[in-house]
Amino acid sequence: MKLEQPQAFRTIFFDAGFTLLHPHPSIAEICLQVCQQLDLHVDLEQILAQIEVAEDFYFRQVRKNRQTWANDQDIAEFWIAYYMQILRPFVEEHNEPRLYQLASKVNEEFDKHTSWHIYPDVIETLTTLRYHNYSLGIISDWGISLAPILRNLKLTEYFDYLLISATTRSAKPSPHLYETALQRANAIPDYTMHIGDSYINDVIGARSVGITPILLDRAQRFTQQNVDCLLAHSLTDILDILEVERLEREHQNT
Repeated sequence: MKLEQPQAFRTIFFDAGFTLLHPHPSIAEICLQVCQQLDLHVDLEQILAQIEVAEDFYFRQVRKNRQTWANDQDIAEFWIAYYMQILRPFVEEHNEPRLYQLASKVNEEFDKHTSWHIYPDVIETLTTLRYHNYSLGIISDWGISLAPILRNLKLTEYFDYLLISATTRSAKPSPHLYETALQRANAIPDYTMHIGDSYINDVIGARSVGITPILLDRAQRFTQQNVDCLLAHSLTDILDILEVERLEREHQNT
C-alpha cells in the first residue's frame, strides 16, 4: 500500500508507549527490583508467569472502560491494580496494605524517565522529519508524568505539540482527542498522519477524523496483505512511506 501524494503530508503525530518509548529494563525486571528493595523474595520467572495473568486483567478492564485514560487518578489506580495482579501470589494472604504498597511503588517507578528507553530508530526518524520541516506531535494515552519523562529523555525538542489523555480529558480512540490535536496543530486531516502500535486506539481513532493512520508493528506480526492500513515494522519505514530522503550521518547528529 502506498500514499497517492506523500509530499502533501505536513503534520505527523506519534503515539508514545511502544512507538517512541519502551519500558527498561522490562516490566518484570522493574517489578523484581521493587520487590527486592521492599524485602519481598521472588524470582523473575515467577513474575513473568504472573504477567500473563495480569494481561488478561488489563484487556478486560480496558474493554470495560476506555475512558480510564482520561483521568490521571484513574490511570494511577488502574496501574496499581494491574501490578497487584502480578504480585498478589507472592504476598501473604489478606495482607492488602503490603500488596498495595508494593504495587504503588512499582507504579511510581514507571513515572520516572529512568524506567523508559527510546527505541533505536526514533532519533534518526525525528531528526530527518524535522530537517524536512514537518510539524510533529504526540498523541498518547498516558498520565501527566509523560511530559517530564519526555523532557528528561530529551525528546521534547523534536515536537511542537503534546496531547496527553489525562490532561485533555479524552482517551483513544475517541475522535475528540484527535480533533483536539488537529486544532492544536492547526492541521488539515487530509495532510496529517498518525503512527501508533494499536489498531483500535491509533488506526481507528485517527481514521475517525480523517487522519491517515500507520500501524507500527515492531514484532512483525502482520503483513501489508492482512491489514487495511499502511504498515511499518520500524519507525524509519515512515521515511520511505513519505518518500523522504534520509539524512547523512553528520546531519543526524546536528
